[in-house]
Amino acid sequence: MKKYIILLLLNLSIISLNAQDSLSYKYFNSGTAFTMPKHRFELGLLDESSYGLKDDLQLSTPHLLVCYLLPNFQIKKYWGSYHGFYFASKHGIFYPSIFMRTVATKGTGGLISPEYKIPDMLAINNQILVSYLPFTKAIFTAYAGFKFAIKSANPDPQSTIDFPIFYPRLAVFYNQPELDAGIDFRGTIITHLGWQFSVDNYWFSNTKYDYFMEHNLGLTYTSKKQTCRIELGYKLCYGRYVPGNQWHLLPLAGFAFKL
Repeated sequence: MKKYIILLLLNLSIISLNAQDSLSYKYFNSGTAFTMPKHRFELGLLDESSYGLKDDLQLSTPHLLVCYLLPNFQIKKYWGSYHGFYFASKHGIFYPSIFMRTVATKGTGGLISPEYKIPDMLAINNQILVSYLPFTKAIFTAYAGFKFAIKSANPDPQSTIDFPIFYPRLAVFYNQPELDAGIDFRGTIITHLGWQFSVDNYWFSNTKYDYFMEHNLGLTYTSKKQTCRIELGYKLCYGRYVPGNQWHLLPLAGFAFKL
């Protein structure tokens, strides 16, 4: 029972850290092609944390609360607009070995059997984002990208974590390269209250368990001065696992504020 409680807490943490943000060109915009202003720092207690290096260059980490276990850093570069379309690219690195070694244990918190040795592994991802404003108070974004891994050795195929959230983010270390694509659509309902809809798709090479999908739907509240944001909703996941195809419905929560 304790094992499943810890698993649920970890799921909620990572779901929240990947939660998308409310409508704005300059604030809480991780799911769009826009970047934040220079020197602005957004701290995500249950969300992505970001810092504006320049007005068109942003540094972020999706997992600040567990960064010591899951180092993950991304740079987003805004390239400009053309005929109403806004373009950006995102580039990141992800080192999961510390986390995987921590959960490779028996008993409470054990998600991987301790018999498997976890090598040093680093994933490098690249994405292109294109945003468009179909309505006055809405932003539509489409993205596509690829990811590949650098490893000191190949991990044992039996050491996968076959749970939602974990599986698609670690699958590239077992079957690469990974291709991903998705959409993010967000807008406002009334002042300070908005909505966000997204679908993320992941495809993996050299395996029949080659597809995973995540869909987010939530409501967001942004403060009057855009200094904090709260999001509540759900995450629906579908994946092709070794035991079989599975659906999962999970809660979604996010909280971020400007320092």
